[in-house]
Amino acid sequence: MRTGLAISAVALLVLGGCAARRIPGTDIEDTDDTRAILQVMERYRTAVEARDADAVLKLCSESFKDDAGSPKVEDRLDYATLKKKLPENFAKLDEVKLELNVRKIEFHPETSAASAVYNYNLSFRIPRVSNKSQNESEIKQMWFKRDHGQWKIASGI
Repeated sequence: MRTGLAISAVALLVLGGCAARRIPGTDIEDTDDTRAILQVMERYRTAVEARDADAVLKLCSESFKDDAGSPKVEDRLDYATLKKKLPENFAKLDEVKLELNVRKIEFHPETSAASAVYNYNLSFRIPRVSNKSQNESEIKQMWFKRDHGQWKIASGI
């Protein structure tokens, strides 16, 4: 009986040692790639709050494409359009606060891409329109691709 317990205890320790480590406070596997993607998202968050269009652009792939969830052609963005519109849009905003809560990161080896599902809470003011803060909250998905060995945002901002 003791031998059976000892074998079970050793088996549990071995299996527990093989379990994937998680990033503290999440169910996201702790790997170099997941940490790199989380760092890109954090740099994105701080760049948006600073209304720093150049910093956001540096995080994006030059193959960036986004339809903003809209069928309208004028809502579609590519890297060149983002480069033009981002500074214009940031110039209209004040008191920007962005919170990102990443729920899941998945890798898609067949396309060399990754995706992150996240909740975002955004508050901002548009002084020309109103002194009241505007708030947005939504679940979104950001897509990433490797670009010269670094993860870059390909869509989903």
